[in-house]
Amino acid sequence: MKNVIYLLNISVSGIKCIKEEVRLDFYKKTVDKKFDPEKYRVKAIYGENGSGKSALVTAVKIFQELVMHTNYLTESNTQGFLEEILNKTTQVFQFGCEFMIKMGASQVVYSYFIQVGKNKNGLYEIQHELLKSKSGNYANNHYRTIFECENGELTFVSCSDETRGVLEKITANLLFTHSFIYLLLTNSDKIVRSGKKFPDRDFLLDLLMGAAVPLGIKVYIAEEDQHELYFLQKNLRENSLDHELLQETLFAYGAGGDSLSGVSEKLIHKEYYQKYREKVGRLTQFIKIFKPDLISIDIDAKEDGDHYVCDLNLNYGDYLINKEFESTGIKKLIRLFDCLMYASTGGIVFVDEMDSNLNDIYLCKLIEYFMYYGKGQLCFTTHNIDPMSVLKENKNSIDFLSSDNHLIPWTSRGNATPENCYKNGMIEELPFNIDASDFVGIFGE
Repeated sequence: MKNVIYLLNISVSGIKCIKEEVRLDFYKKTVDKKFDPEKYRVKAIYGENGSGKSALVTAVKIFQELVMHTNYLTESNTQGFLEEILNKTTQVFQFGCEFMIKMGASQVVYSYFIQVGKNKNGLYEIQHELLKSKSGNYANNHYRTIFECENGELTFVSCSDETRGVLEKITANLLFTHSFIYLLLTNSDKIVRSGKKFPDRDFLLDLLMGAAVPLGIKVYIAEEDQHELYFLQKNLRENSLDHELLQETLFAYGAGGDSLSGVSEKLIHKEYYQKYREKVGRLTQFIKIFKPDLISIDIDAKEDGDHYVCDLNLNYGDYLINKEFESTGIKKLIRLFDCLMYASTGGIVFVDEMDSNLNDIYLCKLIEYFMYYGKGQLCFTTHNIDPMSVLKENKNSIDFLSSDNHLIPWTSRGNATPENCYKNGMIEELPFNIDASDFVGIFGE
């Protein structure tokens, strides 16, 4: 049976306007043998402008970069970005998440935590990192620590003394700027004994599981380069770790290797070009739903060593148009396509401002699809209230974020609808009490 990875919750603090911890829950029931996420796959986050909706999505992206990017904290651009985006009062960023991994009849819940703060030189560094696990088959199980790093030191690791000695050597003086998981995955050849399997297989399996969410998650904020993640995934496939084990854990969900050939990528490795072509074929089918006169999406591919530099042209028969000169709505759909495909096949996706540039009817139908047919998770921020009428049929699918960063989940209120409660200021701490007359004297009489 194929693995199932499900994000149970995320906890965020210390970013933009979010000072204290905000916890976003995707599954409200107790995790046990009856675990069933079928009605908990889609979540929309609503709130006033400046309430912190985008901050939550950005926090997920920072978490992914911290864990999986080669030199994220050593780059001056990153330091400048963190200086601007992290909360000015705390200057400490914290991200935690719990996720379930189901393999056949076995269910394991993992808890991952990472904290970033300033050192005495004013540079941001990793101050604390922790990975724990517990059985997900029974509600009352307690977490056991897999590893913990504090202030640049490996303080605990659940493996043999021999393996710990190797781990201490390869992580020495690097844990301030690199996650422990990243250092292990990229130095596996130094850990695996010559001609033998990894001596602490269960420990390795736990670490691979811990990497599953940060490595496999997709975040849409704007069109971004994914080359760093691309090369990391490629290296992990080719290194000396047990390939079968990798395939079963890190790449067994969310369309697997197809994530290396996204339609928005311009640089496609020749090894993945055929998958890229297949995905562009699916993209053509997708865009045709919105533009029936589209004949095909043609790939303009130019060789560049081991890669093709690719561009997409939309073919309408009488003329071609480069995707960058399409309408903003079609461009948004093209850029969203990889995320939507990923969520539909089992992956975990966060999208900021999913409604921007999209027709209301299209937006609602897309959300409806993920509610009834999607296999993964889709979490998005939006201001459009139309999807509420669809989302209210699901469970735990609508959250409201107040201006003081309190998260209020929608709960059934008799005949009251979430859209009417939201518009009329009936959601706790969201008193949309603005009147048209408030603008008099600002724009003129």
